[in-house]
Amino acid sequence: MQRTRREILNILKRQGRATLEELANGVGLVPVTVRAHLNVLERDDLVKYEEVRGRVGRPYYVYTLTDDAEDLFPKSYDVLTNRLLDSLAATVGAEGLNRLAEHVAEAWAGEHEARLTGKALAERVAEAAKIRSEEGAWAEVEQTDDGYDIVQYNCSCPQVSARHPEVTCAAELAYLHRLLGADVERVSWRQDGSRICRYHVAALAKMPVKAVAAESTPTGNGHWPS
Repeated sequence: MQRTRREILNILKRQGRATLEELANGVGLVPVTVRAHLNVLERDDLVKYEEVRGRVGRPYYVYTLTDDAEDLFPKSYDVLTNRLLDSLAATVGAEGLNRLAEHVAEAWAGEHEARLTGKALAERVAEAAKIRSEEGAWAEVEQTDDGYDIVQYNCSCPQVSARHPEVTCAAELAYLHRLLGADVERVSWRQDGSRICRYHVAALAKMPVKAVAAESTPTGNGHWPS
């Protein structure tokens, strides 16, 4: 990012909010120049403003960061998540982590169930891929002779998945099974060195979405029977 704009974001991060004059003083430029930089940041949805009216004098604008701008600053969600899962594994063991994956998958699928209910399998698969893309997986659908493959090009939590696939990856597989109400098999897996995660969905769906049972765990080869 251009240096001055980054400095503006840093000032807003430190102070929480600032006027045009405060930002100009902070970066050492005249207000009209800073205003031009703010226009770019507003266009990119990184900065927002509100008009403030006092009892006397002209109204002025106060600038703050947007949620998108907050994402530009360092985060350590993976470190915290791994610490929590490490502690949980030491406390409840493998069986407890399996139950956690099941619970996550069930709640996760429930969040999106309404988007798939009443649709044919091909439509559900397409919608599931769209949902996974919205969730950061960058997913596409490929039709096969006996069904469909959901191909995911991005792992949204690689550090956690590498350390605790028995939770994150197991939950993802169970999530797709519950979401689609179909036989889902993991064909390729980043944890085995593949560039992508590929899930095969059998063409014959034996259960409606709402009737999918909460089975305990997938079989050893990454397969959920229908």
